[in-house]
Order: sequence, then C-alpha cells, then structure tokens
Amino acid sequence: MLLRYLFDERRLHKCEARVFAHNEALLAFQRRLGFVEEGRPRDHVFHGGRHHRLAPLGMPGREFAPGRRE
Repeated sequence: MLLRYLFDERRLHKCEARVFAHNEALLAFQRRLGFVEEGRPRDHVFHGGRHHRLAPLGMPGREFAPGRRE
C-alpha cells in the first residue's frame, strides 16, 4: 500500500531501502517486494560495538510491478 501511494499518488521516481547485510529475512522480504540490491558498502555503520555492511536496495517506479498494485 505504501509503495502504491509513493509511486502512483506522489509520483516518486525511486524508492530506496537500507538493510544490514546480515539480516537475510528482511533482505528476502525487500526482494519479494521488487527491490534490487545496489551494492554493499563495507564497514558502513557502527552499531552494537562493531562495524556492519549495509545492503542498499532500490526500485525505480517503472519497475513497480502492476501485480503488486492490487
């Protein structure tokens, strides 16, 4: 519903998400929504006493599948 609003109502060009690279469950969920991974910066975030990689994901509006709009 949020993606439909962003792309259809607000005419957003691209939606991005940033996930810790070790969070496989959230990465899988984002991929099911149609996001594509766009690289993995190393030691990008310091959290919990150590550095972590991020997995930035993106989805341009043109790739927002019509089947996901319902």
